[in-house]
Amino acid sequence: MDITPSVTHPNQPRAPHSDSLKPDATRVPPLVAFATDLDRTLLRPGGGPTVAAQRAIRTARRWGLRTILVSGREYAELRRLGREFGPWDALVAEDGAVVEAPVGTPARVVGRRTAAEMRRRLARHPRLHGAWGEVVFSVPRGHRRRLVRMVAGLPVHVTANVDRLMVLPAGVTKLTGIRTALRCLGLPRGPFAAIGDAENDLELLRGAALSGTVANGRPEVRRAVDYVASQPFDRGVWEFVDGPVRARLGPPSRTA
Repeated sequence: MDITPSVTHPNQPRAPHSDSLKPDATRVPPLVAFATDLDRTLLRPGGGPTVAAQRAIRTARRWGLRTILVSGREYAELRRLGREFGPWDALVAEDGAVVEAPVGTPARVVGRRTAAEMRRRLARHPRLHGAWGEVVFSVPRGHRRRLVRMVAGLPVHVTANVDRLMVLPAGVTKLTGIRTALRCLGLPRGPFAAIGDAENDLELLRGAALSGTVANGRPEVRRAVDYVASQPFDRGVWEFVDGPVRARLGPPSRTA
């Protein structure tokens, strides 16, 4: 069992300023997809879809990119929220454990057996209160010790997501979910751009051909990406799309 939250690799120099990119980021191959995290990235806390958020997704699709919404949210909730932002090519829910690609097809779920064992363990720990999805189980960070005791010996890993800890089957991350989605969309090795804000986005961002974070991104995420937006939340997503992503798509004219 891995219970260590993701951290930035010490040998990965990253851009510290909103208008800077890694020197090697200019040599990435053409992009085929754009993936965005939901909470605190595309979606402001307590808010709903905004003009900037919808414009970012609409523009990426107009430029020919497959758009993928990726989140730690439970699958049913992500489907509902996703519809409010407009059409998507794929949904990656529960930090990669549930993938619907293309949208409208049956979801692929990884780790049901592990989740069933976790539920049996939880029945023996009635004081550990958390939230369940199809597979993922999450608790506030303050319950870390109880959580570690509950999952000891299970093939799972625990990742941090701002104020919560999320338990997932070993090997399942947002990056594995994106790769599954791209394979289902007929783009198994397609380079993609991605933007996120928190620790559970790190594997996804490191696996992207072009990575970004919003101005409110966690410090470890800001250190790990190619581009740090000057704007927070949805406005930062639009800044990333209209700036670095646009620059990777070649010479044809593109307008929002």
